[in-house]
Amino acid sequence: MQTKRRLELIEQECQKRINFKEIQFTHYFSNQFMEKHTQFFCIEELLESLGITCKNDLESLPINTWEQKIQQSTTFSSWQEMLDQAGSEYSLKNFPAGV
Repeated sequence: MQTKRRLELIEQECQKRINFKEIQFTHYFSNQFMEKHTQFFCIEELLESLGITCKNDLESLPINTWEQKIQQSTTFSSWQEMLDQAGSEYSLKNFPAGV
């Protein structure tokens, strides 16, 4: 692969990562994603099932409780796996190859 093309691909990947930081949580975990991979219609339902109603609730939730919920109510074995899949699907949908 030519160096110029490789640099362009690296630049595109970096821009995607920057854009991901600005994505709203509800867009990243779309209803379509949630219906496909979880027992919930939307990410808000997952959060509500854990009693999370604000950022402080989320931050104080023990990680073991969070991981257990992910394992019990989704197709994923961990939160990281769910994040990775959501990122992959979001990227494919919003940043098609070659764009």
